[in-house]
Amino acid sequence: MNRAHHMIAALTAGLMATTAMPAVAQDAAPAAGEEDTGAPVGDIIVTAERRASNLQETPLAVTAVTGETLQAAGIGVINDVAASVPNLTSTTGPQGSADANFFVRGVGQFDFIITNDPGVGLYVDGVYLGRTVGAMLDSGDIERVEVLRGPQGTLFGRNTLGGAINIVSRQPDPSGFSGSASALYGSRDRIEFTGAVNAPIGADSAVRVSGFFREQDGFARNAATGERFGATDRYGGRAQVRLGLTETLTVDLSADYSLDKSNPAPSVTRAIVPAPFFPPAALGDVFDPDNFYRVYASNSPEARNETWGFSGTVSLELGDATIKSITAYRELDSFSTSDPDGTRFRLYDQDVTTRQNQFSQELQISGEAFGGSLDYLLGGYFFREEAEQVLALCFAPISDPGAQPFAACNTWTQGNDQTTKSYAVFGQARYEVAGGLSFTLGGRYTWDKKDIVSNQFFDFRPQAVGPGAIAGFGLPQALLGQRIVLPIVTDLADSVSFEEFTPKVGIEYRVNSDAFLFASYSKGFRAGGFNGRLIRPQASVPAYAPDTNDTYEAGFKTDWLDGRLRVNGTLFYSKYKDIQQTIVDPQVQFRVANAGDATLKGFELETVIVPTDGFRIDAAVGYTDSEFENVPATVGDINGNRLPFSPEFTVSLAAQYDIATSFGTLTPRVDYRLQSEVFFTAFNLPLERQESYGLLNARLTWTDPDERFTLAVYGQNLTKEEYFTFGQDALATQGVAYSYLGRPREFGVTAGVKF
Repeated sequence: MNRAHHMIAALTAGLMATTAMPAVAQDAAPAAGEEDTGAPVGDIIVTAERRASNLQETPLAVTAVTGETLQAAGIGVINDVAASVPNLTSTTGPQGSADANFFVRGVGQFDFIITNDPGVGLYVDGVYLGRTVGAMLDSGDIERVEVLRGPQGTLFGRNTLGGAINIVSRQPDPSGFSGSASALYGSRDRIEFTGAVNAPIGADSAVRVSGFFREQDGFARNAATGERFGATDRYGGRAQVRLGLTETLTVDLSADYSLDKSNPAPSVTRAIVPAPFFPPAALGDVFDPDNFYRVYASNSPEARNETWGFSGTVSLELGDATIKSITAYRELDSFSTSDPDGTRFRLYDQDVTTRQNQFSQELQISGEAFGGSLDYLLGGYFFREEAEQVLALCFAPISDPGAQPFAACNTWTQGNDQTTKSYAVFGQARYEVAGGLSFTLGGRYTWDKKDIVSNQFFDFRPQAVGPGAIAGFGLPQALLGQRIVLPIVTDLADSVSFEEFTPKVGIEYRVNSDAFLFASYSKGFRAGGFNGRLIRPQASVPAYAPDTNDTYEAGFKTDWLDGRLRVNGTLFYSKYKDIQQTIVDPQVQFRVANAGDATLKGFELETVIVPTDGFRIDAAVGYTDSEFENVPATVGDINGNRLPFSPEFTVSLAAQYDIATSFGTLTPRVDYRLQSEVFFTAFNLPLERQESYGLLNARLTWTDPDERFTLAVYGQNLTKEEYFTFGQDALATQGVAYSYLGRPREFGVTAGVKF
C-alpha cells in the first residue's frame, strides 16, 4: 500500500468515527417539526427536487456548493467542483479542450463525439445542455452548484443515467440596487475580471447583468517550436430579467454568451510501436518524466468554443399549485485540434468541428394537497437537437520517406449529421403518513428517436500522387506498404428509436428536527445510438443499445452538538447494465460498444464541524467499488476491470478560520483533494493509469469591517503534483500511447468589491 492509500485509509477512518461521536447531544435537540435556522453550520436551500427545500430535509444523495464556497476555494470553472464532492470526477476528455465530462460513482462518458450522450446531465437554471463539448462553464455569478448522485429522471426534464449537475445562477433581486466586481493576477500572466450589476425596474421586477474575462499563458513548452500550450482565453456574460407581472405571475428571461479560445491541454507521447511510416526520430519525442512539461507537437493545439442561448421561465401560482413553463434554445459552434501522437511528426493529428443547436420545452405542475401531506410534481418534456460534426484525422505522412517534421499527410474524414428528438412524461409524489414518516412514488416514460447521415472521405496516397489515383483501400494496406489508395466517400442514413419506463420509490422518516433518514430505489436510462466512427465502408451505420442503472440507496442527514456538527451519509448499490463504453478495436480503431454490466457499491460521507465561531472544517469521503462483468467476447477481456474515471476513494478536506482584527477579518483557508488510482479507459492498461495523488490549495483573504472590500493571495497545487488528466493506449491500433498533462503550481492575488 503506497503513502496515498495510507492517507486515504486514515482519513476515512477518522471521518467514519465522527458519525458515532456526538450521540449524547440528542438530549438538547428541539422537538420534531421545528427548525433551528441559527445553526452554526448554516442551512442551504436547494432545488434538487425542483422545489425549494432545506438540504437536510432532501431525501437525495446531494452535495450543494454555494457561490461563496466556490469563490473561497478559488474554483474558476465548473469542472473543478469535483475537488469538493465525494464520488465525483471530471475530465476534459480526448481533445483536451473546454469539455465538461462528469462521472458520478463510475457512471459517465468521456467521448466528445455527438453520437454519444453524456451519462451525467448538466443543467443550468433548469435547462439541460445536450453536449459536453464546450460546456466547461465559468463559475462566476453562480448562486450554487448541486451535485445529485444516482439516476434523476422523475423530476428532471431530460433523463440522466448516473446523476445530475444542477447549476443555479444568481437571480435578479427587486429589493434593491447592488453589484460586485473582482480582479485577479497570477502566475503565467493570469488575468481575470468578473462583475455583476443588479437593478430593480419596479416593485417586483429587476434586471441582472454579469460578465467575466479570463486569460493566462500556457504551462507547457514545445521543445521543437518554443510555443506554449495550455493557455486560457475566454470571456462571456449573462443578462437576466425578472418580471413580477402580478402577485401570482412571474416571468424570468435569460440570455448568455461565451467565447472560449483557449489553447487545449497538451498531450505527450508515452510509448511508440514503430510502423512503416513512423520515422525513427519520433522515438526521441517520447515523454521524459524528468521534464514533465516539455512537449513536442506537429500542430498548435487550438480550441474555439462559442456558445449562446436564450431561456424563458413562466410561473403561475394557483392557490396550492404552481404551473411552470421552461422554454430554451441554445447553439454551439466549436472547433478544436489535438495531436494524439504527441510528436513533432504528423503521425496522428486530429481536427474536430462541431455545430449544434437544441430546443427544449418543459411544462410542470407542482404543489401540495391534503393539507400539505402530499407534495407532487407532474411534467412533460420535449427536446430536439440538431448536431453536425466532422472529425478529420491526418496520419501516415505522404512524404517518401515520411521523416520530415510537419510534413503533409494522408487523411481520413468522418462526418456525422444527427437529429435527436426526445419526449417524456414524468412525475413524483411524496405523501406524509404521520409522525414524520413519508413515502415517495415516481415514474418517467421516455421516447427517443435519432436520425443520422454519416459520411467519410479517405485519401491515402504517396507524395506527388494526385487524389484521383486508384489502387486499393484502407489503413491496413497503407501500413503494409500499399502506396496508392483510392479516395472513397460513403454516405449512409439510418434511424433508431428507443423507449423506456423508469420508476422511483422511496421511504423517508424524520426522527426529529436534527435527524432525517431515507431509502430509495430508482432506475436510470440512456438511449442507444450510432457509432460515429466508421473507419471502413459499411452497409449501414453500426448502432448500440441503451444502458440502464438500477440504484438502491439508504442515507441519513443529521445535526449534532447544537448545530456545530453535521454528518450526512449515503450507502448505494447499483446494477449498471449494457454499459455504453468507448473502446479500442483493432478492426476500426475506436467504437462505442455495450461492454457488459457492472456492480457498483459504496458510500459517501460528508461532515461539517464548527468547533468555535468563525472556525469551520468540511470533510468528505467517497468510496466506489466498480467492476466490469458479463463482458461480451467482441469487446475484449475487461472482466474484473475498474470502470473509467472511477477511483476507489475520493477524499476532500477544507478548513478556514475567521480572525477578527481592528482593521477587518483575516481568513486563512486550505483545501485538499486526494484521489486514489484511476484508469482512463475500460482496458485498465498501465499507460492509461493515473496513480493516487492529492492537490493542495491555500488562500488568505482580508475583508474590511464593512464587508465591502476583499483582498486575497492564493496558491494552487502547492505540492507541485505532476499528474495526467486523460490518456489512451492505442499502440494496437495507432502505434502510440499518449496522455494529457495536468496543471502545475501557481500563485496569485485577487481583489474584490461589493456595492
